[in-house]
Amino acid sequence: MRTDETVERACYIPVWDEANEEFHNAWLTYRVDDPFFVRLEIEDFPLTVVAPREVLRDGVKGLAECLSEPDRTALRVQPSSDGKNVLLGITQGDLLLGVFRTYAEALAKQIDKLYELVPEGEEMDRINWDDVIANLLGP
Repeated sequence: MRTDETVERACYIPVWDEANEEFHNAWLTYRVDDPFFVRLEIEDFPLTVVAPREVLRDGVKGLAECLSEPDRTALRVQPSSDGKNVLLGITQGDLLLGVFRTYAEALAKQIDKLYELVPEGEEMDRINWDDVIANLLGP
């Protein structure tokens, strides 16, 4: 069921830089008209990372990763050794830009809320195909 209403959810998650234990605010932003992807923004971090929401969901329980072209930014999500936290590793090409830690339970709850907005398997119904085709065809 597709509507013309654009719904966006921004979810707050606290993160700590694994290199220096520095605390940062982070946000996951999700739009139902772009239902496969989540944008991760970390305070004082130079990039917005775009990743499939399933990478974040799957990374709470095991290793999950994705590579974004053309800038070769990658996100690797995996449980920490204590199982209470999740590690978010961000690379660009061969360069490790940062590894951040957040609470596994808190991240899982936020991701569940995104799946409440658009349940798995209903993503294709939320895409405005007229806009996609118009963007492909250009001006």
